[in-house]
Amino acid sequence: MPLDLAIINADIHGHASPVNAVGIMDGHIVAIGTSSDIMAQCVPTTVIRDLGGMFLMPGFIDVHMHIAMAADYLSAIGLRDVRTMKALLERVAQWAAAHPDAPWIRGLEWSYGYPDLPNGEFDARMIDSILPDRPVILTSGMAHAAWANSRAMEIAGITRDTPDPENGEIVRRADGTPSGWLKEDAVSLVTSHIPPMTGPEMDHALGLVLDTASRLGITRMQSAAYDEAYLPLLSARDAAGTLPVRIGMMTEIEPDPGLTPQRLREALDLRARYDNAMVRLDGIKFFLDGVLESHTGYMPEGYADQPDARGTLLWDRRAYIDAVRVGVENGLDIWTHAIGPGAIRLALDAAENAGNSPERPRIRVEHAELPYPDDIARFAHTSTIASMQPVMIAPADEWMGMEGVWKKRVGDNRAQLAFPMRSLLDAGSTLAFGTDWPIVSLDPLRGLRKAVLRRPIGAPASEAWIPTQAIRFPEAFDSYTSKAAVAAGRERYEGRIALGYRADIAVLSGNPFMTDPDSLPDLKCMLTVTAGRIVRDLI
Repeated sequence: MPLDLAIINADIHGHASPVNAVGIMDGHIVAIGTSSDIMAQCVPTTVIRDLGGMFLMPGFIDVHMHIAMAADYLSAIGLRDVRTMKALLERVAQWAAAHPDAPWIRGLEWSYGYPDLPNGEFDARMIDSILPDRPVILTSGMAHAAWANSRAMEIAGITRDTPDPENGEIVRRADGTPSGWLKEDAVSLVTSHIPPMTGPEMDHALGLVLDTASRLGITRMQSAAYDEAYLPLLSARDAAGTLPVRIGMMTEIEPDPGLTPQRLREALDLRARYDNAMVRLDGIKFFLDGVLESHTGYMPEGYADQPDARGTLLWDRRAYIDAVRVGVENGLDIWTHAIGPGAIRLALDAAENAGNSPERPRIRVEHAELPYPDDIARFAHTSTIASMQPVMIAPADEWMGMEGVWKKRVGDNRAQLAFPMRSLLDAGSTLAFGTDWPIVSLDPLRGLRKAVLRRPIGAPASEAWIPTQAIRFPEAFDSYTSKAAVAAGRERYEGRIALGYRADIAVLSGNPFMTDPDSLPDLKCMLTVTAGRIVRDLI
């Protein structure tokens, strides 16, 4: 049969020599064999890429990221790589000078623990010293806190008399005045005043997001709620044949009013409008708690460093369990943000209540950072997928000041089940990887390295964090490909180099199975093919 695309002289994952080539037609893999076999099926219009022995694999699948946040990150001030407060202020000032007409100055991914912070505390006056008259808000790397200057708080009406919102905190100075540090739902007191991007601005930012993914060999991303405004833009790119990454999206169900009949109809209407191989509304997402770093993850037995703190459980138990059941009955995949052990247990209770038939939609626990020991086996027993973000392990190379904070929150004993990838796999669970990008780097190779080594880039082996929970490279690779396809509900079409599968392919400069795990991030993506179309080409 005539081919649209032939990729020859490849080191193909899952196939031994002499098989070294694939043929693609109509967006699918239709032939796998030797280079001579595949070349015999080429016609003058066939596009041919000779890899010269480079590694051909299924495209990476990131099962948890945020399109809207990533679009913001790439079009605002990126701060993840900043390592001092001085450098942060310089970057903010430079961006403000270059954008004199910007109504708000926004930065994303600031970190905790800059070494030159006075007393280790954030204060709006630091930003006021460089920008006293323009509103500035910097959102943290954990996305559960933000830092605003005085002008931003003035616009938001935040004063010493402003009460803390439910599920939020306005951090105050000793004299009771707001410091500018906002936690959880207090962040929205300011962000609600920021004008939304225009349609053209959104489309431009979306292009930056998609290009970033393609450069890394990612052929599918699943976006974890709050991104519905991008569905029409994604659909338009799909219709034009220019969408380089497949997108699955979730829509969040708020605790109040919950999964009402109207809210269910809205979710099902989105599914009806966006339900094809490139763009789909996959299901609904719930937030049960916050994060351990800010003492908002649900810890019923208390935190090691604050025994009286229990964190936050955002849903009523019965209302959440019922909402999950209704979602499943209506064919919607279920994601639940659950980080603390109390939240994870409730998520597993809801999965158990929803039944366990082979046709059941996917039920996933997002993050699953600290389950109770007794709940490890329940992931497999309830067919609940553990969706985890390995880049967040030992995060010194991602966030300033975060190293050791997680362990401080939970204590030495409980930390042995921190990001328990080994325990989950040994119990027969399905483990799938994402990043939560832009919270951390989108690069899957960084995630693979961290899952295997559990230490920051450049750190010695002696600094591995809970090495007993490390997993082997083939297991980590599967969690970014074939198991990620399971988590996305696409294992019959994606995640493998196999006949009849969608032609979603990444080509790396070297074989990661033969690479020192410490050097994995040095590999380069040379070619990305999505739906049979070349969307990145460095060959």
